[in-house]
Amino acid sequence: MFAGITKLFGTAPSAAIDALVRQVAELSLAGVVERVSARIDDMTFSEARGYVRARAAQVVRRQTRHAISQYDGATDDWAVVIVPAATERIVPLVLRQRSVGVPRRKMVQNAA
Repeated sequence: MFAGITKLFGTAPSAAIDALVRQVAELSLAGVVERVSARIDDMTFSEARGYVRARAAQVVRRQTRHAISQYDGATDDWAVVIVPAATERIVPLVLRQRSVGVPRRKMVQNAA
């Protein structure tokens, strides 16, 4: 991944990119959970993973723009690397928080 950054920017600012990816993922988590929580509980793990990835895009892009504007030396070109990395980082966090893929007990009603 960072080889692509090196080509894109000349010298890879990997520490800065990593910090911004973590920051964007952290700032986006609550917004993404809010967007997807009503729908993913009844999805399979694979369906939920794709749904979260798709629905996270807008939130992650918005937080990326904000983070880049606050970081000295960052340019808008960094978003090309930050958005996909932060999205991939956030997907398992959302799925874990919503317990998607965790087997659940079925409620059995008493037939007596």
